[in-house]
Formats: sequence, structure tokens, C-alpha cells
Amino acid sequence: MIKVLDKTFLILEKLALQSPRPCRIGELAEEFGLNNATCARILKELVEAGYAIHLSRLTGYTVGPRSWTFASQVRYREKLIEAAEPVIRQAASELEASVLLAERQGMERYILLHHNGCRKLDIVLGKLSFHDLFDTATGLLLTAFAPEKEQKMLVEHYWGKECNLLDPAGDPSAQLSELKSTGHCIFEKTDQGIIAWPIRQNREVTAVLGASVAVGDFVEPYRSRLIAAISRAAQQISQTISTIQTAG
Repeated sequence: MIKVLDKTFLILEKLALQSPRPCRIGELAEEFGLNNATCARILKELVEAGYAIHLSRLTGYTVGPRSWTFASQVRYREKLIEAAEPVIRQAASELEASVLLAERQGMERYILLHHNGCRKLDIVLGKLSFHDLFDTATGLLLTAFAPEKEQKMLVEHYWGKECNLLDPAGDPSAQLSELKSTGHCIFEKTDQGIIAWPIRQNREVTAVLGASVAVGDFVEPYRSRLIAAISRAAQQISQTISTIQTAG
């Protein structure tokens, strides 16, 4: 039963991510390792519940009205998102960079907001979450500020897999400790220059602000301008979401 439930969520997420383009039964069955009959049964139940609609035998399925109304009712981290959205949009436009807000839940990285003002980077967020904590600047910083017990689990899970930003021959815990002490990330990948700064709510790191540009543009004086702007943006968001405590 649990496996069927897992597959149901995966199919629903696929319909949502691919909307408005519909999905066919065969396409979904192949991607999620199901036979066509099981996939058709799951889709039938989603249609009956209103989460999906059946367009036609040839066209396939897409999200239904319940998916839309469900999503429209969600209020997640309102204070953070309301504070960050205009700041991120403005930074992406003025800096001509891809700017995003990320948080970690468990082993995954979630993108809460994203604006891409960099015409040279074609960034498509084709997933609801990402297993890339050790291969992104925002992921590494989220890991660096994770509680000790959780950080140990993350190192055990990720180390030796996708760790292109750290020294594979070095001690991962020591490198993460250094990042935490530094308080930010700055890296150059093959195609991008990427940076990340923590968002703090009452001194506790609750999310991370990241930016990326084409690596050829990640040079002075623009590099320093980008770093300073993202640092200021992170401070601005942190101040907005933090409680101002006064004595008197």
C-alpha cells in the first residue's frame, strides 16, 4: 500500500511539473516503473478525486481543479516569502543574475523562490526538490549550518557521490565547519559562478539566498558587486523576518 501511495504522489507531482502539457499512461508507467494497468488505476483514482483530468486516450492526463485549489490554499512560511520575493526579484533584474531562496528539509533542498535575470543561464526547475546539497552553494551552506547530528547523516549520505565543490580528499566535516565560520559560499563551477548567503531569523539560519551567473561574467568588478549585493539582500531579508527585541 505504501509503495502505491508513493507512486501516486510521484505521478501527481509529474502532472503538476509538466502542466499544462499532458502525460500519457505509457510515459508515466515507464518513468515510475509501473505496468500500464497499475498506472491507469492510479490515474483513474486521481481523476475521480479531482486531482487530475483525462483529456483523451491519445492526449493523456493533466492536473485537475482540486490540484489547483489545493495549491492556492497553501500558505508556507509566509513571512519569509513575502519579505524575500521583492528583494529577490529586484536583485535578479538589477544584477542580471539567477537568484533563489532555498531551504533544507531532511536530505533534500527545496527552492522556495526563484527569479532568473541572467539570459546566459537557461535554468529550469524541473523537480519539486533536489538531492544536491553537496553540489550547490546554497545546499552546502544549508548543510554547514545544520545541527551536528543531522549534518553527520548528510555527510554519510552524500559524501563521495556528488561533491564537486569540496575537496574529495579532505575531511568533509572540517570543510563544512570552515564554511560555517566564513558565513557564506563563493565557488566557480565549469559554467557558473555561484554564491550563497544565510538568511537568519533571530540569529538562527532558516534559509539561504543564492545567486549564479555565467562563469565568464564572474570577474571583477562585477564579481565584487554581485557578492556585496547578495550579502545586503540576505541581511535585508533577515532583518525583516526577525523579531525586534527592545528593553525598557
